[in-house]
Amino acid sequence: MANQNGNKYGFTGLFPIAFGRTAELRRLLRSFSDLETYPRGSPFSEVPIIHMARLFILDRLTYQGTPAKADKLNSDYLVFLCNFDGSNVDVLLRMLIGTMENEMKETWSCCVGFPGIKPRDRLCEYFEKCQITTTLFFADQPQASVGEILKGLVCRRNFNALVRHVQGAQNPATLKQEFLAMWHRVQAESPRPGEL
Repeated sequence: MANQNGNKYGFTGLFPIAFGRTAELRRLLRSFSDLETYPRGSPFSEVPIIHMARLFILDRLTYQGTPAKADKLNSDYLVFLCNFDGSNVDVLLRMLIGTMENEMKETWSCCVGFPGIKPRDRLCEYFEKCQITTTLFFADQPQASVGEILKGLVCRRNFNALVRHVQGAQNPATLKQEFLAMWHRVQAESPRPGEL
């Protein structure tokens, strides 16, 4: 099914930017990587269902020379790509509004036709209107949630550290004890995006 791969949804949207707002939007998008404001790398790191999010501005098309024709855009566009745990756009919007409402308003208020964030059904219609179908959506672990993937990374990191620590140990009881201690540490860890 388009846009869906297992339990993950791939959203791609092209949002026309209001005339004269491109530079303002570009500054805002750059501010999202400010580590003092967003210590884990981005406001999207706070949204627990997002695997990947990318925003950029499309303001011209590449001309590759003859025999190609030079194409021009009627508008600059905000391109928003996002892979998340869920089955539709409404799931994403609910989490974005609940986690980064101000950043959402600031970002999409630069776009033509932005209806505001309330009521959410109008916002959902707007996102779906600007959506491009993702027909070849690849997810390396289509059934795994963000939390499960992060837990797996913690497990791998701790197991690698255990292997380095017990190199040369010959006593099976010691190995078992070290492994169980590592396993209990892993169970207690709940990493968040941007922390690993």
